[in-house]
Amino acid sequence: MNDSLNATRDASWSKASIDAAQEDASRLGALLQLEFEALKSRDLPAFDALQAERGDVLTRLAQVADGVSAQVPLPDWWNALLPGLTQCKQDHLRNIQLLQRQMQAVKGALQALQGEAAVSVDLYDRLGQVSRRHGVGAYLAA
Repeated sequence: MNDSLNATRDASWSKASIDAAQEDASRLGALLQLEFEALKSRDLPAFDALQAERGDVLTRLAQVADGVSAQVPLPDWWNALLPGLTQCKQDHLRNIQLLQRQMQAVKGALQALQGEAAVSVDLYDRLGQVSRRHGVGAYLAA
């Protein structure tokens, strides 16, 4: 009986739309990985080029999610996509965090170049080590 219920529920979705949703979920994961690589290498043109496609994929997945959310219980094929979509969410949060750190580093570098105090930003020397700021040792010793 459950098999016939699942078949009826899944029949409301065409094979093509299910395949498209699975392809979109897979593509989203790949796009987020490409974004991460572009952010790591600070290749902003490549990062920007990925944004339009990622937006299109997210729009299509949101439309499918809206249609699926009206069904109780959720279709089996959608439940199979959820772990991958959860990973995509984690990857997106990772990319946001990396982008924010890079923006903070650039902001700190600009402040240092302008002679402003950059208290919360670490500056690095030529060897890639965190440089010691003048006056910090006396402040920490107090």
